Amino acid sequence: MTPFEIGIIVGMIWSFALVVWTLTEITSGEPSPWLMLVAYIYEGFNFTPAGILKGAGWAFADGFISGYIISMLIQWVIY
Repeated sequence: MTPFEIGIIVGMIWSFALVVWTLTEITSGEPSPWLMLVAYIYEGFNFTPAGILKGAGWAFADGFISGYIISMLIQWVIY
């Protein structure tokens, strides 16, 4: 797999995980401190539908960049 494909996969997984985590925390009561930290880091992410979509966008970008860079470094070291 290319670093671009790995970045897409990691971004999709982190975005999906953040949405599921947020919806679970909202329905179970008060959000955890870790989710509040993510809401502090990602601009516009809050516990409304629009805020969750903004957070998913930030999570995708964060996951894509992280996955891309890490896979590039791993491929550079291995090959």
